[in-house]
Amino acid sequence: MSEPTIRFHTVPLINAEGVLGVAVMDRPKALNALDHTMIRGLLQAVETVESDAAIKALWIESSAEKAFCAGGDVRDVTNNGQAGGLDDLSNSADYLADEYLLDVWLRYCSKPVFAWGDGYIMGGGMGVFQGADVRCVTEYSSLSMPEVRIGFVPDCGGSWFLNRVPNGLGICLAMSGVTVGAADGCWLNLADWLLPRAEKSQLFEAVLGLTYTSREAALSEIGAILHTATSELPRQGPWEENGARLGNSIRHQSPLATWHTMQKWYHEIPELFVGLEQASPGAALVAGYQHQRAKYQNLAQAVLQEHDLGMRLLSDGEWCEGVRALLIDKDKNPQWRFKTVEEVAPDWIQAMLAPMKWTTTHPLVAKLSAEGLPHY
Repeated sequence: MSEPTIRFHTVPLINAEGVLGVAVMDRPKALNALDHTMIRGLLQAVETVESDAAIKALWIESSAEKAFCAGGDVRDVTNNGQAGGLDDLSNSADYLADEYLLDVWLRYCSKPVFAWGDGYIMGGGMGVFQGADVRCVTEYSSLSMPEVRIGFVPDCGGSWFLNRVPNGLGICLAMSGVTVGAADGCWLNLADWLLPRAEKSQLFEAVLGLTYTSREAALSEIGAILHTATSELPRQGPWEENGARLGNSIRHQSPLATWHTMQKWYHEIPELFVGLEQASPGAALVAGYQHQRAKYQNLAQAVLQEHDLGMRLLSDGEWCEGVRALLIDKDKNPQWRFKTVEEVAPDWIQAMLAPMKWTTTHPLVAKLSAEGLPHY
């Protein structure tokens, strides 16, 4: 029998009755890439925390310093990069529905959720991380939603939480798939606190020492502790340094115009958009349009659309081709459907954005509804 990849245990609180629930992602060789078993394990942890009155909060971490979670296990979702796309979407639909259920459930958890985001935080890992009330990163953290580089779009609520990035810069992160450092992650509202890796145990002790008279009181208390304990962030990252000007340059632009603006910035300040050319032109534009239409949506509406986008891009083959080129054959030479953004057909974009027609209840709606979570 294989060892569990999610280890859940409880630790007694110091100044209050009850315990802290601790979920440890433990698949270090895969950088904690979320396979279906891990997702179900995290769902079980959230359910246990919600149902047990003795558990006052949830702490999520990784067993290894290199990565909090480097994303979803997209090999399985794409049938190992199956050529031409998928005909049978049942496995992928169920996987994504469970993954997005986890992201929504964390966001709506009735008890405080703390995440120690050391190392890589990418894709599906960002979905988990963004669901926490207290999002801590370290000097070794790197954050990204890199889906366009494998022919997909930001999911796990990405089109929702990237709309909460300042200066309208979320669309740049969505369309480029770029990685940002810890300081920029805090400035971009993708993390709350930057702490030295060496202070993890001190933070954990502080969380154990909260009074937990209420959810709000506990979060206020830890906020006051962290505000006192942390100093100003290190030097500004490139996104903070250039963010206001970059934001003004893309304001009210179409996804196509935004792409061209990013290319200009890439030539001027390369460190902002390292690897921009790796994005699928088609997926980048679809990501831009999804980002725009999710601006005034809630999280549930966003993930429902992301689920349908996943099904469309899996059937089309763009997502499978990206996984094949980057993760399976590793030739790093994906044969994208469109070579440039100018070639991307408007009717193809509309086809990808069209809602799926399910013969029964939408698989994600069914799961959200079963847990009493928002599903529209």
